[in-house]
Amino acid sequence: MKKLNKKEMVQNLAEQYAVNVKVGDVIRAKQETHYRNKVIVAFGKSKGKVYAGQYAPHSHRVIKDSGRLLQPEIINQIIDRITELVQSMKIYLYNDQNGTGVLRHVMIRQAHATGEIMVVFVTGTSKFPSRHNLIQVLTSEFPQIKTIVQTINSRQTSVVIENKPLVLYGDGTITDILCGKKITISATAFYQIHSEQCEVLYGLAKKMVNCKPTDTLLDTYCGVGTIGLTLADSCKSVMGVEINSDAIHNARHNAKQNHVKNMKFVDMDSTEFMMEAKRYNHHFDVIVLDPPRAGTTKPFIEAATALNPRKICYISCDPKTLMRDLKGFKKCGYTTNKIELVDMFPKTEHIECICVLEKHSFNVEASKKKQAQKKQFQHQQMVKRKKKRISLIRYPKGKYNES
Repeated sequence: MKKLNKKEMVQNLAEQYAVNVKVGDVIRAKQETHYRNKVIVAFGKSKGKVYAGQYAPHSHRVIKDSGRLLQPEIINQIIDRITELVQSMKIYLYNDQNGTGVLRHVMIRQAHATGEIMVVFVTGTSKFPSRHNLIQVLTSEFPQIKTIVQTINSRQTSVVIENKPLVLYGDGTITDILCGKKITISATAFYQIHSEQCEVLYGLAKKMVNCKPTDTLLDTYCGVGTIGLTLADSCKSVMGVEINSDAIHNARHNAKQNHVKNMKFVDMDSTEFMMEAKRYNHHFDVIVLDPPRAGTTKPFIEAATALNPRKICYISCDPKTLMRDLKGFKKCGYTTNKIELVDMFPKTEHIECICVLEKHSFNVEASKKKQAQKKQFQHQQMVKRKKKRISLIRYPKGKYNES
């Protein structure tokens, strides 16, 4: 069976979910390798030797050196050095089965524009032997490392970072430049993994939303405020809502350091915020959502549409959950006619989707045009039938035959 390309995959999902929508061509990335600005690796041991890699799908089996093609070379070098140091310093690897050992994962983030690097050690216990020596070696050999943090996770969970990080070196953040804005991010905050394609995505969002200068915009799941910062100069005001308190702290700092004064942020669940906004008769002209891979929820959709926005911009990293949610939005009166595709994940089967939904009643001009076309067609058909009747009256069939 022929493997579907990314556009065909999205088209098939739209058909499966009975979502009547046009799917645009994939906007491909200029950089298709070594693009990931965030990498998480686990560790394994074979014949007494430590190795790093990523988990095989749906398992906790570590595949040695996996993912290196997508990771920047500097990140690969840091991972290799950490692996050597874990071996030489005899840092015990965490055992998921019995809960013993120390090191579970290492996460590395790189700011694409500035080159600043963050290293996060995820441990199963607060005790982290040899960490001072580890930090000293890494920071002396890799001056790009601006901060090193430790986070503790002793639970049997697929979530890598659960608790508030402990800063071991630096201030716990790195700063990038995205869409011309300085963006500071911490260990737990969400940030798109392909910086160049992220600028393409946000530029497309700005064009598709096409805010009016009088518009009020609600940026849900706002993270460190990147989307809101990109759209702030095209509308009256932006309200960013995010449940992650570290991300909100970053977002406020980002607005301040970019001198953006028409943005405010709330540390709160987005659905609860919208329900409160409805209760107090607050209105937003545009709502933006960029939820996790699991998509959004029925209560979110109901709360968002209850605010009666003119437009809803949905950015999704999973076409399947997007189609499911589009059906939910349709039940509440909001639809879209086109989905655009941005390849944020080259060399993988994943794709980023973006669409703008509008309320049925707002498509007045399109509806009027369709009705006019229907009336014109009906009139043409009526004229044809009338001419045919007249022709039959004047010339009954078979009565006048030419000889």
